[in-house]
Amino acid sequence: MSKVSVIIPSYNLGNYLPQTLKSVMDQTFEDWECLVVENGSTDGSLSLLNQFCAQDSRIVPVVFTENQGVAVARNRGLELAEGEFILFLDADDLLDPHYMDAAMAAFKLDPALDLVYGRAQRFGTETSWDLPAFSMDTMLASNCLYVSCFFRRSALLSGEDLAVTFDLAFKTGYEDWDFWLSFFEHLDHEPHVLRLPSVCFYYRTRRGSRNTGVTDEALAGIRRLLWEKHKLLYSKYFCDPCQTVEYRRMERSFRKASRWSLAWKFRMLLRKCFA
Repeated sequence: MSKVSVIIPSYNLGNYLPQTLKSVMDQTFEDWECLVVENGSTDGSLSLLNQFCAQDSRIVPVVFTENQGVAVARNRGLELAEGEFILFLDADDLLDPHYMDAAMAAFKLDPALDLVYGRAQRFGTETSWDLPAFSMDTMLASNCLYVSCFFRRSALLSGEDLAVTFDLAFKTGYEDWDFWLSFFEHLDHEPHVLRLPSVCFYYRTRRGSRNTGVTDEALAGIRRLLWEKHKLLYSKYFCDPCQTVEYRRMERSFRKASRWSLAWKFRMLLRKCFA
């Protein structure tokens, strides 16, 4: 049995999958298995995956003939995972080589920890990432955890059955936000979460990715789903409206509009000066 199970859902990300798998293979901690749930890709991803499986027996293919969606893929990975610890990883993101080592050392030092993650950095179309430190208040306002955090598989169980899984109702995105809220709700104590001081995770931003395409209307629907499902959490902790993802969206939109407004005024001034 491996110590860590990495679960990667993959659908038509063949351009990125080799780099992602390489970041898993480059981990200084070596006691892991990597379940790649190939979700019916049509871009040759399965062929690439098979090449990596031939190179490293720790990489295990789980093949769907049709795209079942990311939630189904991750849930299937959870069912098959044999590791004590779980790490989800999207097929276009990257891990720092020391992430696993640092997380396992943290759990060993403090067995009471429920979840360990590191600082994160974006790359691709964006580089900055204003990710606030974890607290339950912040978590209810806006997801302050990325999906690639370490936790014990046993924390998801009720008896021998998985009690916490990805909810298929979140079809337009943010299913990881719901998963983390369900994870914390399932605990019988206050969450004990550690953020490592170093950058451990690299999140690729792409035009056309699912989360970047979530409309305000879809986000309102997601917020209603979260509220209905996690009323007990929302009643227990204070959710600061100024920390919500909706407020942050509005703030970004306002800043962008202000920049355009100032640029327009500057152009008009130049025209007057040189007319």
